[in-house]
Amino acid sequence: MNTPTLFDPGPPDHSPRKDAAPLAGGAGVNDRNSHLDPTRLPLIPPVWHDMPAGTSGVAADRIVGHAKDLRARVLAFIVEQGPHGATDDEGEAALSIKPQTYTPRRGELVALGLVVDSGRRRNTASGRPAAVWVTPNRATIGGAA
Repeated sequence: MNTPTLFDPGPPDHSPRKDAAPLAGGAGVNDRNSHLDPTRLPLIPPVWHDMPAGTSGVAADRIVGHAKDLRARVLAFIVEQGPHGATDDEGEAALSIKPQTYTPRRGELVALGLVVDSGRRRNTASGRPAAVWVTPNRATIGGAA
């Protein structure tokens, strides 16, 4: 009997799309990310566990072509903040970008080495501590600013 079980692998791999996050360690779907151009990243297939059918695939299709521009906006905002840096919460509010869009773009910048955790924390609007992100030239040893 060919009925799927919980222990079967997920859906078959779909062909990679262009313009999203690199894989862990910098390896891309189509190449080894030998360049550090923040506007040209390969798109990895969406995560297939614990998601309703038709959600992540649709989201991935809709972000194609927009991720590079969003990534550039996020990077420009963090650069503008200088040594003060920015939390994701601050960037989301300043750029009017939803968390589910902003955070992956900032994560891609981290994967590219263009943005780093300063080691400092600031409270979000809800009062929870959040990482302060800066460009590598603004990072300080021990998180002191």
